[in-house]
Amino acid sequence: MPLSKEDNDLLTRVESGAPMGAMIRQHYWIPAIPSSKLEAGGRPFRVRLLGVDLVVVRSPDGQVGVLDERCPHRRASLALGRNEDGGVRCIYHGWKLNLRGEVTEAPNHAGDQQQFCKHVRVNRHHAVDRGGIVWAWIGDGADGQGQPPRFPDLPFVDLPEHQRSVTSVEVPTNWVQGVEASMDSSHVSVLHASTTQLSAGGGNERLLMNRAIAPKLEFEERPYGYRYAAVRQVGDGQVYARVNNFVMPWYGIICPPHAGGPSTVFFSVPVDDVTHRAWFVHFNPSQPLGMTNMSSSPDVWNFPPLPPAGPADNWGQNRDLMARGHATGFPQHLGTEDFAMFLSQGPIVDRTDEQLCSADGAVLRVRSALLKAVREFQAGKTPTLADNPALDYRQIRSVGGVLAEGTDWRTLVETA
Repeated sequence: MPLSKEDNDLLTRVESGAPMGAMIRQHYWIPAIPSSKLEAGGRPFRVRLLGVDLVVVRSPDGQVGVLDERCPHRRASLALGRNEDGGVRCIYHGWKLNLRGEVTEAPNHAGDQQQFCKHVRVNRHHAVDRGGIVWAWIGDGADGQGQPPRFPDLPFVDLPEHQRSVTSVEVPTNWVQGVEASMDSSHVSVLHASTTQLSAGGGNERLLMNRAIAPKLEFEERPYGYRYAAVRQVGDGQVYARVNNFVMPWYGIICPPHAGGPSTVFFSVPVDDVTHRAWFVHFNPSQPLGMTNMSSSPDVWNFPPLPPAGPADNWGQNRDLMARGHATGFPQHLGTEDFAMFLSQGPIVDRTDEQLCSADGAVLRVRSALLKAVREFQAGKTPTLADNPALDYRQIRSVGGVLAEGTDWRTLVETA
């Protein structure tokens, strides 16, 4: 059933006090920047999250901080500031802010400087550096009493660096388009048919998806969101089952291509209403990741590549390559194929005019989980999926495998 305009706005809008943005700010840690981009004592980086302009910095002693971009004095950008021990100093008038965003020095104030600094209004943010990402909590903690929510101990966050890679790129569309794609199993065997074939190694079971485009979907609610199995008939009395997880508010944890292979976490973090940052975490919990098309990226802040052109040129689609057998004409990367689809949908999809089918069950559950959470928030409650007593991110397992027809797909998870 298509969404109403009101529900589509509630689902997608995050700026200027929109309920979804306010809910996410208060109840979730937000990925801000790859850890590798921040040099100790180096430049502050500008980031924009949920329409809020921030800077992220690593102090000379290696600690990370997230601050409002604008100096509270005369609103100059702290991205231009000096990175000093304990914080950032604005180069306009010398005010210094610590890594929480609190003013500690105001050298151009003639009175009691210490007392003056205590009364400067600021937003106090929290930052942590885990799993190759600097995360921010920008919720309501301006009085100094606000406590961050539970940190998402996703399967990759405590792995050593050689077992994971992190890349991201800014995409000029709404964030929900990316989240929906991460849980849309039936598009993989169509949109990514050639990419899967090109990247397939020995034993890559994902190639089995090309035999059956229409999977049977089975769902199970979980404390963090849901998991589901996409079950495909592959002949000889066997099925190929892929068990993936949706973790609120935007994580798609995707099963490895074969036993012992690397898994992927896709997530689409809202920059503002019409822009998101697509993140790709490639990880292997049991062995070194090695060289992959993710770990070999020369620019972790701008990868995978966006489509090479705009709508006037069909976003740079290579029709000659399609004539030679490529499924999409976007050979750059699996992510590039997805981005082309998002861009073709427009900045914010009009979900009031969709005509959905049996393959869209996982997409509908993404929307349902997000809308339920934001409505609980509007009612003054902590969203159930943000603070469920049974919530344990470390227990999430996304797996795939070939089974005898009639075998419960949950046996894959139990033996993982």
